[in-house]
Amino acid sequence: MKPYTLLDIFGQGAWNGGTLVDNTNFEKLAMAFKGGIPVTDESIRDRIGVRTRISAPEDVRIGEIALQNLLDEVEMDPERIKLIIGATNVGEDKQDPGPLVKHPHAQIKDRCPNATALDLYAGCPGFNVAVELLFMLSLGGILKKDDISIIVGAENLHRAKAFQSHDTATIIFGDDAVATALKTRTTVRPQGSHTCGDRITIPVSDTFVEDIAAVLCERVGSANWDGIIVDNQLGRIEHRAPAIAARIQQAFVEKQYPEMAAAGIFGKFRDALAFYDQHINAFAFDIMSLDKDPGFVEKIGRAYTESGKYSDILTIYLDPETGIVIQHHHGRKYRFQPPAYGIIDTATRTHGCFGSFIQAITVGGEVFGEMDGKGVFLYATRGAAAHLSALLMRNQLSIADIDLLVEHQANFAMLPMTLLQLLAESPDPDLAVREFLADKMVTNIHTRGNCSVVCMQRLPYDLHRDALEPDEIQGFPVNRNLAALKNAGNILHDSVGAGMTRSSFLRRVKTTPE
Repeated sequence: MKPYTLLDIFGQGAWNGGTLVDNTNFEKLAMAFKGGIPVTDESIRDRIGVRTRISAPEDVRIGEIALQNLLDEVEMDPERIKLIIGATNVGEDKQDPGPLVKHPHAQIKDRCPNATALDLYAGCPGFNVAVELLFMLSLGGILKKDDISIIVGAENLHRAKAFQSHDTATIIFGDDAVATALKTRTTVRPQGSHTCGDRITIPVSDTFVEDIAAVLCERVGSANWDGIIVDNQLGRIEHRAPAIAARIQQAFVEKQYPEMAAAGIFGKFRDALAFYDQHINAFAFDIMSLDKDPGFVEKIGRAYTESGKYSDILTIYLDPETGIVIQHHHGRKYRFQPPAYGIIDTATRTHGCFGSFIQAITVGGEVFGEMDGKGVFLYATRGAAAHLSALLMRNQLSIADIDLLVEHQANFAMLPMTLLQLLAESPDPDLAVREFLADKMVTNIHTRGNCSVVCMQRLPYDLHRDALEPDEIQGFPVNRNLAALKNAGNILHDSVGAGMTRSSFLRRVKTTPE
């Protein structure tokens, strides 16, 4: 097969307003980090690397502004827009029953009458998972040549009051919204065999996660499976963080391996990570379709199996009014033909055993986010090497071949620790980490904080509009090679978040010799 481009990013727009909030705002609150360390400007910089973050107004929807900016700045035919994805965690209003994408969709639905709209809930890797979803729909032939898809990432965490006022997690996060347009460049006609069993329908009970896991165990047994996708119509944030699919994954795994559950393996980080890495190579995420069509998630499941990358996908439609619909999709003899340019490969894995590391809890009748900072840090750093090495190796690449690494900005201290896992075989790992961080990465956590799911869109957007500057964070030089990074050829996007899920994709850009 001739080298081809299947799917690629061709434009971005953003909300670029808000108020700059520095660390002195938190010094006044008499807060303390774990261990009783007082929250000061110095301790925030030392522990997290954040100096400032952006706070959005409470009376605007920044996702709509980002989408409008995309439409104003990037030439496209709105009638070619086939899919609009809201990639979000909390969004702009934690009381909104969703899908949150309905607001930006309302802006343009008259100009793109054939567009399908949905939210995607996969924690901070939501943008990367959305890119993989579009990659699968393109490989499965659902998205065709010249079809346009738009991913709108919007997190107005201050307006939504995502965390309790005394929770130090409030220090980390900033508000942001970016919209990214992708175009399918080739129409693929999959060749293979797709089968699916009969639909199984059960009612929604208070134990629906366990009920679904029991059905999956009966249907799949001990066989391998590649992913769980849930169209989650429950409409409450406590049912989105972590994704219902991640909870089902862990309940299913406990039924498949009862002896491991009885031994308490899943409550021990090192043992649970090793077990999942050896036995459970699968992803889990939720969508929430605007049209409430049970057939849509089944169409997605089929596309995943027809991509040639996955063979067994479990789809679930979950609606408190109509019940639960479960299907098992199986693909045979499909062959993945890696594109030469654009998005060339993707990888997503979920470790549902760590779902409690980032979750929504109810306090006094109100829902807030809760994070296990140590657990998140361990998962983000220790899970990097196996996941990213596998993605790179199957594309005949190593970390040395990557020209630009776009890494989630959760906590600056995570970045060198993650790189150390990837560069451990270097003659001088510490020096290799410093040079890679300075010359092959872009960083903005010090100026914008952790912008949740929007991080992965904001970093390349700001790189190409010259909004980043060289600096030093916690003794590490950053953003030292910006001019060269704007012309990067091999680009790796990697993000970690609630689920716990890690999602990554490789993008190759045709470069012009100087």
